[in-house]
Amino acid sequence: MNLSVQDDTLRIFVGAAGVFTALVVFTENTIRSLAPVLILSAGMLAYSVVDETYGLSNGMNGLVYGIGLVAAGVFLTLNYTTWIRGVVTLVGLWFVLDGATTIRYGSARTPHEFVSGPESEAMLRMQILNTVHRTLRESNQPHTPAELAEVCDLTESRVRSALEYLEQRDQVTKTEEEYRAVPQNWGRLTPVVRFVAWLPRRILRPFFQVSNNR
Repeated sequence: MNLSVQDDTLRIFVGAAGVFTALVVFTENTIRSLAPVLILSAGMLAYSVVDETYGLSNGMNGLVYGIGLVAAGVFLTLNYTTWIRGVVTLVGLWFVLDGATTIRYGSARTPHEFVSGPESEAMLRMQILNTVHRTLRESNQPHTPAELAEVCDLTESRVRSALEYLEQRDQVTKTEEEYRAVPQNWGRLTPVVRFVAWLPRRILRPFFQVSNNR
């Protein structure tokens, strides 16, 4: 069986191995104390190799990460207190459940095309989102995608896709063909408030998926 490993994965593997070796040689850390991090890193690298070769289904990454956390929680009993082991193991079990439900029932929400593109364009997409959203926030008037494309010096197709994604996340509203930023009622704390409101729903989502499909 031949596995096709990309150069990026090989560089990450070599770099991680070098970092762990340096930590063991030049610090007071031992392989035993670094075992939890080593297990997680090795598991995710192995997943990347298999995913590149076979194109694993959605949710498999969470399942693998969860199994790694559970294994790390077991090793934490060697050097840390029980409550830390319990927290890590509990988080790992949640990732296992979330990954398993995603594999079994599919994603709760289909990822928007704007965020499902190549990983190499992730930073570019973030910059486009930030630019479009900031322009709308700083403007007192709604704008069409064509107007925003001209102001932001971007193509209209990218701006339109970004606006659709922002609308999906309730950060902009659409009236006919014009978009306006949703007011940030909490000022600079608005992203924190939104995260706090989103987190319980995200934690409970795999349980709701299991319940709704019974």
